Amino acid sequence: MSKIIVPTDFSSTSDAAVNYACEISKTLKSPVEVLHIVKDKSGEADALTKLNAQISKHKEKTGIEATPTIRFGSIFEEIPKMTEELNGELIVMGTHGLTGLQYLTGSNALRVISDSDAQFIVVQEKTKHSANIKRILVPLDLHKETKQKIKFASALAQKFNAEVHIICPKETDEFLSNQVKRNMSYAEGYFVEHGVACKTKVTEEGSSGFVKELLKYAQYAEIDLICILNFAGERLIHAFGVAAEQQVITNDAGIPVLVINPISANVDSRSIFAQ
Repeated sequence: MSKIIVPTDFSSTSDAAVNYACEISKTLKSPVEVLHIVKDKSGEADALTKLNAQISKHKEKTGIEATPTIRFGSIFEEIPKMTEELNGELIVMGTHGLTGLQYLTGSNALRVISDSDAQFIVVQEKTKHSANIKRILVPLDLHKETKQKIKFASALAQKFNAEVHIICPKETDEFLSNQVKRNMSYAEGYFVEHGVACKTKVTEEGSSGFVKELLKYAQYAEIDLICILNFAGERLIHAFGVAAEQQVITNDAGIPVLVINPISANVDSRSIFAQ
C-alpha cells in the first residue's frame, strides 16, 4: 500500500504537517510514516524519543498511529530515497521562513519536490485549514501540461466529495485567449464527465498578475487546497514569473498546496488518489 510520508524537525511547522497527514490519511486510507533526518548515529536516540512523542501527541488528536523512521544524511537525498523505497506516493511537508528543517524555505522545498517522483502537499505553521477538503482551486495556464493537474484534482475531489474551482488569467491577445478558453473548456468537460462539481473564474489580470489574483480568490472562496504543477526543468508554474512558486506555497493565508510532479502524474487504480 502506498504511504504518506511526513518529514519532521519537531518544530510547530512540522507539527502542522504531521497533523494534516494524519487527518488526510483517514480519507485516503493510507498509512503515515513520520521521517526525521539526523546527521549521524550520535543523534539517533534523542531523535527517536522526540519522534515517538510527536507521533503520540497526534494520535491523541487524530486517532491515527503513524510509524516513526530515522534516517541519516541530508533532506535533499533522504526524502526522495525513502519515498522510492517505501512506495511513498504523497509527501506532506511543512515549509518555514529562514530556519527549520535544514533551512527548508520555499526555494529549498521546491528542490526537494523536484528531486522526487511523489506528489507533495505543502503546509505552513499558520495552516489552519481542515484536511477535510471541500474546495480545490485549480489554476489553468497556457502550458499544455496543465491538463495533468485536472486528473489529480478530479480524483481528489471525488475522494473528498469536494467542489473544484477553475481559475484562469484574462488574456487580451486573441491567440492566447483562445488557448486559455480551450484549456478551460477541457477542464469543465472533464469534471462534468467525472461527476465533479466545478466553478470557473477568469481574473481581471493577465498572466503577469495571475498569482496575486489566484491567491486573492483562494481566500475569498475559502479554498482548502490549491493544486499546481511542478515542471521538470522549468520548475513550478514558471510561466507566471520566477518567484511565483514561492508565493504560492508560502501564501499569506496558509492554504495547503498540492504540488504535482508531471513525470508521475498518472492516476491508476492503485493510486491513493483513485476511487
